[in-house]
Amino acid sequence: MPRIQALAAAVVLLSLLGGCEQPPTVADQAPRPVKVEVVGTGSVATHESFVGTLRARQRADLSFETPGRIAAIAVEVGDRVRAGQLLARLEEAPAKWRLEKAQADHAAAVAALAERATQLQQHEALAKERIVSATALESVQVQHRQAMSQLQAADAALALARRDLSLARITAPFDGEIVARSAQPHGDIGAGQPVLQIEAGRALEVVAMLPDSVAARLSPGDAASASQGQRPMPLKLERMSARSESGSLVQAIFRVEGPAEGLRSGGVVSVALPRRGAIALSVPASAVVYAGDGRRSASVFVLDTNKQQLSRRTVVLGDALLPDGRVQITEGLASGDQVVVAGTAFLTEGQRAVKHEAQTLLNGGRS
Repeated sequence: MPRIQALAAAVVLLSLLGGCEQPPTVADQAPRPVKVEVVGTGSVATHESFVGTLRARQRADLSFETPGRIAAIAVEVGDRVRAGQLLARLEEAPAKWRLEKAQADHAAAVAALAERATQLQQHEALAKERIVSATALESVQVQHRQAMSQLQAADAALALARRDLSLARITAPFDGEIVARSAQPHGDIGAGQPVLQIEAGRALEVVAMLPDSVAARLSPGDAASASQGQRPMPLKLERMSARSESGSLVQAIFRVEGPAEGLRSGGVVSVALPRRGAIALSVPASAVVYAGDGRRSASVFVLDTNKQQLSRRTVVLGDALLPDGRVQITEGLASGDQVVVAGTAFLTEGQRAVKHEAQTLLNGGRS
């Protein structure tokens, strides 16, 4: 019996010892490797880049002011033309018919006015001798005034018919080159519908849509640069629109300084605007954990290499637009902080971590 009691006591003791065993703590877990960037050593550009479009400084969309059927187009894309040169014309028969009718109406109005003038002279002479009444004279005077008004209307109609005939032709407004053709002969076309596009010379300008925050600190005469491929070219801000497009974009026009050989209107370029003032710290956008109350308040994870521990730090974001997917930080970080730049959604405050060291087997080395 004593032996049975001793065995029972031993079993109870072992159970108590097993129950007192604690689960492994966070400190016992292996540190998680994380990719970090040292603040202040990342790539921070000294300019802001935007997309711009090249266009000719002197250009025009040519169209007919009256509808009709196109009789002929005398030029093709790429043709050089001189000011006043005939480029296209409508069928002129309808305009000529309207002109002939206006001329006939004008001739009839002239004859009617001559007749009324003669009648007026006769009635004025008879009225002096009191052969006709004042009422009869007044009636003839009214008819004379009506004939004069009809002649004025006929003059206007004749001028309009002559203008319509002249508008049945498109002539070059200046020396230039045809860059587009959007209509074909023998087809009907409406008034104002583009037929040809003409550009003059090689003087180009760049049109860019800039955010309000960027446009607010620019003024005419500011220098910029543009690039198409590997070719840079200097720009100068010439003017900006007083209206915002899409609620937050402003159209800016830059003049291309210097020769523009090899450049074509319609091409896309990258417009670089120099930054002003001190450049704030920045981190990749992947490092930022945004708060629910807006983009300006957010946080990042900072690695303490001595403690091998992560801390979540609140930061304030700037308004500047940075290239290469980076975000400006105005408060919350200091130069030298090691910020985690990948996998932030899976990290927690106080988590153990170490800096990830990339391994490579190329040439037996490591980086």
